[in-house]
Amino acid sequence: MIGRCESCGRDDEEVMAVRRLYVTPEAWDTPGKVERGDIEQWCFVCRTHYPHDDPGTTDAGS
Repeated sequence: MIGRCESCGRDDEEVMAVRRLYVTPEAWDTPGKVERGDIEQWCFVCRTHYPHDDPGTTDAGS
């Protein structure tokens, strides 16, 4: 589908539905965690650079 990327804002890009992942790395005093965000339309570049997963999955990780 051609549209606007909801991550970087570029227009006229081929976009796909992804679920954004918010990754908090582990620190000495807090455990790491991954929170699932909303379903968004992302371009190829954003899909290769930022954590996400397939909107149809129930477990976070990509």
